[in-house]
Amino acid sequence: MERMIGTENLKTGMYMSGLDLTWLDTPFVTQGFFIKNADEIRELISYCKFVYIDPAQGVASDKYLDQPAPPTKHYLDEFLSQGKRQVEYEDQKPTLVEVPAAEMALEEATVKVASIMDCARKGDNLDVRVIKAAVQPLLNSIIRNVDALQWMLTAQDKTGIYTQAIGNCTIAIAFGRHLGLYKEDLRTLAMGMLLLDVGKLKISTDILSKPGPLTRAEFAVVKKHVEFGVKMLRKTPGINEATLEMVQTHHERFDGSGYPLGLKGKQIPAFGLIAGIIDTYSAMTSKTPYREAIAPYKVLQELYKWRTKYYKAELVEQFLQCLGVYPTGSLVEMTSGEVGIVIAQNLRNRLNPTISMILDEQKNPWEINPLVDLSTNRVDASGLERKILHALNPGAYGIDPSLAGIQETQELRAV
Repeated sequence: MERMIGTENLKTGMYMSGLDLTWLDTPFVTQGFFIKNADEIRELISYCKFVYIDPAQGVASDKYLDQPAPPTKHYLDEFLSQGKRQVEYEDQKPTLVEVPAAEMALEEATVKVASIMDCARKGDNLDVRVIKAAVQPLLNSIIRNVDALQWMLTAQDKTGIYTQAIGNCTIAIAFGRHLGLYKEDLRTLAMGMLLLDVGKLKISTDILSKPGPLTRAEFAVVKKHVEFGVKMLRKTPGINEATLEMVQTHHERFDGSGYPLGLKGKQIPAFGLIAGIIDTYSAMTSKTPYREAIAPYKVLQELYKWRTKYYKAELVEQFLQCLGVYPTGSLVEMTSGEVGIVIAQNLRNRLNPTISMILDEQKNPWEINPLVDLSTNRVDASGLERKILHALNPGAYGIDPSLAGIQETQELRAV
């Protein structure tokens, strides 16, 4: 099992399985290696504050920064009732500093997810090592900064199964981080969300891409994706039971109205409850063949309405706290008339996120997008208080949120 240690506790013979930054940011060319000498230890210390080792493969440490996780449901219930997190995560890098690493993490994960889905489509057995390798760069990026990767995902076409899987995975890690889950549980949660709809690869694209509502018979076919996905994963060595449970129960609902088993309340495992919320949010904020994407703030409002019927109410409330009033990637219009995209949350005041401005007061595009942190920069060019007037639907004012302001805003990192 992977364990976290401070770099001051490194020893030769330890097996390095993860860093607190991407491998591409370091001179280490291999992802996973044994420490051979003191020079490598000094180099690791110069790049990292903490690392992950696998004591089963190499020398153990005398001191760990984490503790073996108790049963997830127990400590998750403890958090929901008492607000006690097992791990208090803090951003290690500002959003704009993390953006290049987040982009690389997204590229790396996309290649591996494509490989996973191609194997599933062909009927080949899945390789849990590839699944973990797809999740790892996303996990590392979100642990360093919770917003950068979610912002990058606004640039992706969410209609494809690859990007939907990565989007689900990313939101799950962010939510798990908010809940204070141990890193091992974050990885399990991420793997489950990545594989949530893998069974849909066994269903005809004519049904999945139908430009209109499904008939009862067609919907019965689509519902079989749960069964197909579970069968596929049961043949995959190394997949843990929690991951299987997520795939099995992500369409179960708290009142028993879900499928395929009609489970209700406490019968649904903890990660299945989380998966159901994220899957609904992801589906509603994505474009389909028969409707446009729904604005994130509207979806959050709907989830809140449904919180005591379809979902565990306390988890829905925490999900709203995690994403914020204006989730990262949301288009917003200011009282000044300016339009921007939310790129980072202000954890102390969710009404005042950081925004990359796309259009000025006259709705003209900026050459270089001004970056406005509403928690500190509350006055616009006219001396008036800056406030968000309202969130906008995707595509408002002809804006494609994909990459809106990303390249230009990066130029401000040094300012």
